[in-house]
Amino acid sequence: TRPSISLVVVGHVDAGKSTLMGHLLCLVGNVSSKQLHKFEKESKQMGKASFAYAWVLDEGEDERQRGVTIDVCVKHFETKSRRFTILDAPGHRDFVPNMLQGAVQADVALLVVDVSHFEAGFDRGGQTKEHLQLIRSLGLSQVIVAVNKLDTCGWDEQVFESIKGRVHGYIVGPECGYKASAVSYIPLSGFSGENMLERKEEKLAWWKGPTLIEALDQLAPPPRPPADGPLRICVSDLYRSGANACVSGKVESGTVTAGQKVVLLPSAEQTTVKNLQTRGEPARSGAAGDYMDVVTLPVELQFVSIGGVICDPRSPVPVTDTFQAQILVFDLEVPLMKGQQVMCYLHTETLTATLTRLEKLIVKGKPQDKRPKCLQKGNVAIVNLQVGRKVCLEPKPAGGVPTSLSRLVLRDRGSTVAAGMVLAAL
Repeated sequence: TRPSISLVVVGHVDAGKSTLMGHLLCLVGNVSSKQLHKFEKESKQMGKASFAYAWVLDEGEDERQRGVTIDVCVKHFETKSRRFTILDAPGHRDFVPNMLQGAVQADVALLVVDVSHFEAGFDRGGQTKEHLQLIRSLGLSQVIVAVNKLDTCGWDEQVFESIKGRVHGYIVGPECGYKASAVSYIPLSGFSGENMLERKEEKLAWWKGPTLIEALDQLAPPPRPPADGPLRICVSDLYRSGANACVSGKVESGTVTAGQKVVLLPSAEQTTVKNLQTRGEPARSGAAGDYMDVVTLPVELQFVSIGGVICDPRSPVPVTDTFQAQILVFDLEVPLMKGQQVMCYLHTETLTATLTRLEKLIVKGKPQDKRPKCLQKGNVAIVNLQVGRKVCLEPKPAGGVPTSLSRLVLRDRGSTVAAGMVLAAL
């Protein structure tokens, strides 16, 4: 069977993420020409003709009016040897929290950079760097960089190389620290579709590398927790259907099958999985890495919540409101202090957290004896956090694979201040 990979699409607003992914879904046959024709007609009526492809992903009226993607939207497509779930992530500064939901659940990232407005996204205040730091600190192991809108400068090789150089310097530099082998660059146009599925443009004859689909197909399957491990599904969406609750989310570990007994946390309600759907079709089971579009549970909606976890009743995840985490501190104007309140994004959960204790700094991998008074940019530290209500989490296993249940991001006043892993429930 082809490995499943969850892909988050990141980059500055208007870099063309939705258009690129919408066009890709049209090329790999996930959108009928009838549907696309309807989008083209509607977008022309609204005077936004170039947005037709983006509408494949942007479902809400609000998003179409603004031409901006707000919620994390989930779509599936397949290549020769991989199965992908796209978690399309918004780029507007006020939408970053939604992007976090996509990134926390993803295995790999596609970063879209726009040749025509590169500086706007890359310099201070742009979101390209913030997104890169984030996906790095969440443990996403591979990045494909789509150098988009290259048709606007006549497919100039020097423009491609200069942008690649600047982005690469940052990605492998001290702030992100990716291995060069984990990053690949693709020149393309999301609007014309050039070099996405095939290369037709004569001016692109200098490019000897893969197309976008080939690059996606060559991604290494991400490491997964063992399939026989305890079941964990983080709930990222839910709705009511008759007497049932229908939830969707990614299987973080273990295997889920129809008829299986499960416990819903934090409510501790026990129930049985009625049926499953993935990729728009009924499924008998799902394994770690699969995104389940529908898990039907015969319970009232009050027992499930976004940020909740569906578990194996014999080995449930810890539920707590105080925990210890190791974090990397990002670019911030005011140092982090004990007692400070921040917004905490933990897998699919969003809550207010207080830094109750700055335990220790870690310098070059070694814990320091002296307790820090505050945390500044670039610090790696162990901290204790208290959140406003009981949440599900799972400490990163020693030497094991961290799942979304151990990844967290801290934000303050609209920017990301730190990210890292949960070490222990207290």
